[in-house]
Amino acid sequence: MTDITDDRPATASANNSGAGADGDDAGRSAAARHAFESAREKTAAAYASARERAESAYETAGRKTSQSIDSNPVAAVVGGLALGAIVAALLPRTGREDELLGTVGRKINDSAREAANAAKEAGKGQLDELGLNRDGLQSKLNKLTDRAVGAVKSSAGAAADAAAGRGGED
Repeated sequence: MTDITDDRPATASANNSGAGADGDDAGRSAAARHAFESAREKTAAAYASARERAESAYETAGRKTSQSIDSNPVAAVVGGLALGAIVAALLPRTGREDELLGTVGRKINDSAREAANAAKEAGKGQLDELGLNRDGLQSKLNKLTDRAVGAVKSSAGAAADAAAGRGGED
């Protein structure tokens, strides 16, 4: 025996409920199924559209970042050096380093810290120009979410209107 999976359990239960003894119940049930399917299709389309916009925004951000690195490779190198200095500053110092470097090591560490801060500020400035900061990304995410929620509400409202309008006609 072969099992057939139906991804529409609401449709199957409405057909097999036994509640539709007369034509009115069957008509309302069909209208409700139609409204549900319509809402589901609209919601799926809204989700797909929102996903495409999110993917496009992600690709655009990556492209802008790549272009800014290509247009200013020195800043990228300085940023990499600053990142290395930060990692080095976070690692614990050994006794051997203190013995060999002494005051020179402290001066190097201070210079690296200053370079890291300068690189961090420069990087923040470039990211702000591209709109790739917390506020800019949050704003884009909020707009995307609002559009998706609006599409879902619109779909649900259309489904409810269709179900209510068809149920009153029978």
